[in-house]
Amino acid sequence: MTERREARGREDLALAFFLADRDPLWAVVALFYGVHHLLIALSQERLATPFTPGKYSQALSLFRRAGLARKTRKAYEELLDLSWRARYEPLTREEGRGLWAQALEAYEAVREELGG
Repeated sequence: MTERREARGREDLALAFFLADRDPLWAVVALFYGVHHLLIALSQERLATPFTPGKYSQALSLFRRAGLARKTRKAYEELLDLSWRARYEPLTREEGRGLWAQALEAYEAVREELGG
């Protein structure tokens, strides 16, 4: 399951970067879900548990138990917030580009945890 989740996360990341110029708002959403899947896979691997969180709060608890850095968990929360805004606020394409830039900054913190 962890391998499939990791593959799904990488697919979502690829989609995010593909969409970045075409539709930055959906790129932010895809980036969040890519990170979400990769961090769950990493946590499951570290804890040797098949537990799959059903809520974002459960995901954060899983990340904490797996020893993910506070900086990584904060970046995850920021990406969740940006994703929510990208999906539900009536933003312009230009505002979407701004959200994408913020999402990339948060993603950099997560990349360190994922090993590059």
